[in-house]
Amino acid sequence: MSSSTSKPTSEPLAVARVMGVRGLKGDLRVMSLTDAPERLSVGELVVVEGETAPREILEAGIAKHGPVLRLVGITDRDEASSLIGRHLMAPEPPDDLPAGTYWWHELEGLEVITTNGRAIGLLEEVFRVGSNEVYRVVGSDGEVLVPSLQSIVVKIDVTAGQMTIHDPAEWLEEV
Repeated sequence: MSSSTSKPTSEPLAVARVMGVRGLKGDLRVMSLTDAPERLSVGELVVVEGETAPREILEAGIAKHGPVLRLVGITDRDEASSLIGRHLMAPEPPDDLPAGTYWWHELEGLEVITTNGRAIGLLEEVFRVGSNEVYRVVGSDGEVLVPSLQSIVVKIDVTAGQMTIHDPAEWLEEV
């Protein structure tokens, strides 16, 4: 994938989503949404979606269903349950990203074309499935879900507003 200068957003960035609770002491089962797992470590700060003050991560671990966090001020199961479905935001986005990586908001809206120039549509959404990102592209022929794999995504040019991929007819047959 090509690289460009990445521009962080002034909006808070989600680093996790609360999926459930664990135990009686307010532990949160979360789905990580970050490529920087250290953002979910003990001592890091997160802002619960809908709140303004950051909370410190007191405990962090892995359980059967994934990461589990305990935050300052969440002391029981009822408090933790009230956070299900909310995002945990990084109080400040990092200054820059490694070359060839992009903020999701930079990718949304890109025109997606194939290597032979056929228009597929606009990249409407980026989401995570397991440890992989998927691009939802909507065009006149419907919706295509494009895995973020170097074998499929040939080039990303944020400045030109374009993503080039191998034709889905080539790789959808292989799946």
